[in-house]
Amino acid sequence: MGNQNTISDLKEMEEQSVSEEKSQVSLDDVAEEESEEVKEEKIKKTLTKNEESKAMMQEAEELINQADKEVKEIQSVVAQNVAVFEKEKLTLSNTTITHSMSLLEKVGYDYNQELPDEPFEISLGTTTTEDVRVSSLSSGGFTGFILAIISMIATLVGWIYVAAQKTGTALDPQKILETPPTLEELTPLFSWIGGGMTGGEGNAQFGMATVGLSALFVGYMVYKLRVMLKESKNFKVAKNTYERSHTYVEQQKESKSEMERIDAHINKVTPLLENYRVLLDEENAKLQRILHIEGQLEDSSEYHLTSQQIMRDTDRLMDRVEKLIMTPITKEGRLNEASVNALVEAEALYESYIAKLYA
Repeated sequence: MGNQNTISDLKEMEEQSVSEEKSQVSLDDVAEEESEEVKEEKIKKTLTKNEESKAMMQEAEELINQADKEVKEIQSVVAQNVAVFEKEKLTLSNTTITHSMSLLEKVGYDYNQELPDEPFEISLGTTTTEDVRVSSLSSGGFTGFILAIISMIATLVGWIYVAAQKTGTALDPQKILETPPTLEELTPLFSWIGGGMTGGEGNAQFGMATVGLSALFVGYMVYKLRVMLKESKNFKVAKNTYERSHTYVEQQKESKSEMERIDAHINKVTPLLENYRVLLDEENAKLQRILHIEGQLEDSSEYHLTSQQIMRDTDRLMDRVEKLIMTPITKEGRLNEASVNALVEAEALYESYIAKLYA
């Protein structure tokens, strides 16, 4: 009894240790995930608005390129399978079915071919309606620099104009452009700016410094404002592009999924056409035997009952397979349900025919 208690106690201790280790591991995983989230938040905070805009644009471009790549890959696969389908369809129509119709005409059997309401089509185009273009983002630095130069010149001209008005100095703009004024001519103006306008003794050097610094300040502010506005605009454009890229990706995924459905449908239809070709070739051989043995009579009703049944079987097989190959596989970029129904009907007839052969 003592040994059993000891063993059970040891088992309980081991189980408790294992559970503690598992809980510790899960806590470590949670802590690691939290730390990664914190790191991502810190990285986002260290990015400038312009850098964040560029990052969003880059991610949007990668998402779009990946979605387009996947769609092109499935388009290539479907195109190959469509080529195989078209080849099998052409062989069936131009050889086997044409031969069947000729033989039925010879035995006087009236075969009515039903034409589809819509023309046959297999569309591999995508259904994406979102047009997303990832454009490059400019920082606005160059235009900001040009505007800064213009604003500095405007500030300088403004100072000179006001000082000329206040000091009564006559300045002819046309003459200034032809022969710039000398420093002696401008000294009264700079003296007024450098203290004269406040009633004190003017200092020309201080006036020049005031004009230069104020022009630089205005130019700097214009430059910063231009860059800031461009940065804000870039962020809005990047955010909009990023959001639209997700919509585009979802539409491309839907388009890819639809093309995969079309591809799966074609992969079912193609081998079934080959199966029908084999069956119709066999029926054609039977019809040729009928013509050889019973001859070419005026009406199909004059043939033996077994021969008439062969004619009806040929009619049914032709009717189902022609409906299958003439019904549009796609409609408005999606798998046509009428084609799906035609496939189901053709498969059912084929299976019943095979079952009858081996009954």
